Amino acid sequence: MLYDILFTLDQSGRLVSVAWGSKEAEDLYRDLFESWAANRRPADAAFALPSGKDSGQLLWDESAFHFQFLPAPEDGRWLLLKQKDPRPYLLARALDQISDGVQIYDKNACAVYFNKASRGISHIPSGVSVEGRHLLDMYNLDESISTTMTALQTQAPVIDRVDSFRTSEFSTVPIASANTSYPIFREGELLGAVVFEQTAEIVEKNLKKMEATRRALSSFQNKPPKVSFSGYTFDNVIGSSPKLREAVELARRVAPQDSPILLVGETGTGKEIFAQSIHRASRRRGGKFLAINCAAVPETLIESLLFGTKKGSFTGSEDKAGYFEEASGGTLFLDELNSMSLAMQSKILRVLQEKTFRRVGGHQELKLDVRIISSCNEDPFKNISENTFRRDLFYRLSTVMIELPPLREHLEDLEELIRYHLEATAYQFVRSVTQIEPEVYALLRAYHWPGNVRELFHVLDYAQNVTDSEVMEARHLPPYLLKRRASTPNTQTIDFSRKDLQSLMDDYEREIIAQALEHCGYNISQTAKTLGILRQSLQYRIRKYGLIF
Repeated sequence: MLYDILFTLDQSGRLVSVAWGSKEAEDLYRDLFESWAANRRPADAAFALPSGKDSGQLLWDESAFHFQFLPAPEDGRWLLLKQKDPRPYLLARALDQISDGVQIYDKNACAVYFNKASRGISHIPSGVSVEGRHLLDMYNLDESISTTMTALQTQAPVIDRVDSFRTSEFSTVPIASANTSYPIFREGELLGAVVFEQTAEIVEKNLKKMEATRRALSSFQNKPPKVSFSGYTFDNVIGSSPKLREAVELARRVAPQDSPILLVGETGTGKEIFAQSIHRASRRRGGKFLAINCAAVPETLIESLLFGTKKGSFTGSEDKAGYFEEASGGTLFLDELNSMSLAMQSKILRVLQEKTFRRVGGHQELKLDVRIISSCNEDPFKNISENTFRRDLFYRLSTVMIELPPLREHLEDLEELIRYHLEATAYQFVRSVTQIEPEVYALLRAYHWPGNVRELFHVLDYAQNVTDSEVMEARHLPPYLLKRRASTPNTQTIDFSRKDLQSLMDDYEREIIAQALEHCGYNISQTAKTLGILRQSLQYRIRKYGLIF
């Protein structure tokens, strides 16, 4: 078989090297599997391999693989792994989301698949397999009035036939439904049929849902065209707590000046909103506002982005203006400046002192005419003491320093922020949330919000996407918020009969990474640095443990 992953095993059955047959597998498993090979981990400790078999299937990390052993030089063996195609599973789970019952049969009227709604209609328990069973063995009905049998025999669709039936094993009273069946062909050959079932209850639910959708679409179409977003102003700063209003008032007072401003606040506290608001309240409002995230741009690229490039200065370079040049007459926002290297900070300092700069590879002196607003997502004085932020650059950029409070320090604004976001995004949903249960507010107030207002809005978006009514309940919140109501893993008794050491270690590692992500405001680079691992290693573990945020 072709392989995604190829392990070489020594005579003792230990992993000694790994090769890759697919880029996707390499990106996902490289860090882990190469460490296993470096440590010569036994193959049977790494994977639950069936004893005495040279090929078959195995389940690892919730993924299914085909495996095969082949002889290798020096009495070793090769272990080939091929990940199973997940598409059939994805299609089956997708059909489970449909409110109508869906049944699929082959050309002999033997069941291939029943979705969740169909099993509910026929009272078939989820653990009972229907695959391979003939339709007439499962249902007490006349072949001549069966929608599916008719579609297979005539090889033509049967539309909206009302029928009554009972299952042979699971229902004692007749079940009435409207059924539609379509024969399925491939290159002219009949392969089978699919049938869609609707009971009176399903029809009633669909009518209510369609009416709600119709009202939402009609309301949306009758609204004036949505004005395109043109930037933030101080009106977009939501909240009336003293700490927040003090920050707004200071920003308003210094906005008309050209003094450099340093915004200090954790991730998600609204630093860009403040930066754009200051620009739009300044004398430079007619010029451009440009922003660059210093943490997201590679060190090798940030210099050319800021200073621009001269054609011929390096392979592939061209005459291109940088942000200093493009923002002339306007404002440049250096976001998360504390993430910039000391070498690059030195170059920024020189530009600010000399008020001139050159493109990379160029010789012409260009005049600097921009207002600099910068931000730190950590305590700048701590960064200075740790030698990650130049003291002289800090004093050059912090003529005015504005501290933005984290959400946990102005929770009195929580309800106002929630109302604002729900109203601002209501047009995107058929059912807009108009009521929030008290338990939801209690859970949100008890959380310490490492991601601040940005995280709060993400939580509300999640709830709006999963809610099935106009009332937001605790069950609509993301799982990680609900887990905080339960006991922590440290207070739970470990059931050694259910999990081996590796599974317990995986659970512990997952908890550590989840807490580290939360502590670092879900900043990948900062979390990797805190844990002392490579960014790629952290990303692998996030995928492995399903830590989606």
